[in-house]
Amino acid sequence: MIYFKSNIFIIGLLCHILQLKSYGLIAPNVELQTQKGTIYGRQTQSSIEYLGQDEQCLYLNIFTPINVSNQSLLPVLVWIHGGALQTGCSSQGIPTIYNGTNIIVNSLQPAIIVTINYRLGVLADLYLPALVEENSPDQPTAGNYYYLDMLSALRWVNKNIRDYDGNPKNVLLFGDSSGASAVVDIGALKGSANLYQHIISESGGAGHYIYYSNVSDAIQISNKIVQNMNCTRENNALILACLRNSSIKYLIAAFGRRLAKSIIDGYFFPYHPLLAIKNGLYNPNITMIIGNNEQEPLMCLENPDMNSTEAISVLSQTMPIQWLPLTVNNYQLHSCSSNRNARNRCCDVARLLIIDQLFDCNVQRIYNNLYMKYQQSHKLYCYHLDCNPGICPELSVEEGAGVCSHVDEIPFVFGIVSSYNSMNTHNCTWDSQTRSFSNQIIFTLDQYGSK
Repeated sequence: MIYFKSNIFIIGLLCHILQLKSYGLIAPNVELQTQKGTIYGRQTQSSIEYLGQDEQCLYLNIFTPINVSNQSLLPVLVWIHGGALQTGCSSQGIPTIYNGTNIIVNSLQPAIIVTINYRLGVLADLYLPALVEENSPDQPTAGNYYYLDMLSALRWVNKNIRDYDGNPKNVLLFGDSSGASAVVDIGALKGSANLYQHIISESGGAGHYIYYSNVSDAIQISNKIVQNMNCTRENNALILACLRNSSIKYLIAAFGRRLAKSIIDGYFFPYHPLLAIKNGLYNPNITMIIGNNEQEPLMCLENPDMNSTEAISVLSQTMPIQWLPLTVNNYQLHSCSSNRNARNRCCDVARLLIIDQLFDCNVQRIYNNLYMKYQQSHKLYCYHLDCNPGICPELSVEEGAGVCSHVDEIPFVFGIVSSYNSMNTHNCTWDSQTRSFSNQIIFTLDQYGSK
């Protein structure tokens, strides 16, 4: 499906959302008038896509400026949303936080913004021999369907974006959280070369072992889901028929609250990204900005009275068990304090360790490995961002006002008075300093995407 009338479009592909909520009936061909463009396409009465319990719902959204002064093709910025590969969509939030028109409105030079959807959770993560057998012999893989969908979107952009005055040879991928990990991992995927030229990775965990799986572990976990669904059968065709005839509600329940992981399968995702870089099998022609926010996990807001036992338990989820005793001893976690006025608060020690574990160290590893392999420091940048959330929508100190934590940069990147989890419109505005801060980020985005 393609809906268009002016210079901003929404293209229908395929996707699904596993965090199913009904925020309004679908109203097709809704017109959203903005300062520099009009959106036509599949929207809802509450600016949230409600796609129901259906896997067939991938949508690719294109935002272009109406008036372009020159005739050259425009840079293309492709956003990949986060959500731990389990939740999220391109029209998330009220007002919609990934609204490309706001970047167009507040940018100094024209660009095209694309936001995509992709399969999530159980419908993207299953790796079963039965699924491998369904493929042709030259496609011996399963799982990683979120990454397959992302590449499909990029191939579509590469083939068609010129029709919307976009330059297929000047494509920037940018994303947050699992979307940030994705824009890094994509460089190691089979078939990703030449589909993009730049990446900006915001607060991702690319490279950390907990976000990756091997085929053996993936099959073991997927078989447990089959068992939980009572779909164990005498042959593969019957197994798949049982799963495909099952309720999405029960599939989500069978998947459970666990971490979705990218599968290093030796084919589509042949190597861990760091190993791909080392072996010269990573996209060598990209420029990259990679970094994270100053205070990613809000440990001391979420659990201000965290004690030593709780801190050690939290850390045990982020590192191999054999490393835990050394970490506990080196950082004196047995003697950290639950006292809110102590200098060695357990929540602070745990927060700093987790920032190192899940963010800072991964940023440095990716950056350093790319630099050592390709010796192109002018193409590589890393950052720490300190932002000031809580002005609008207003937050109290207890809610995190002024603390730049995970996903807090997104409203500033998109220039939208909203927040990642916002479910209401906001009767407030940013002050001039906050708007200027957002415009500076958008300017950096545009400049980097125009290289």
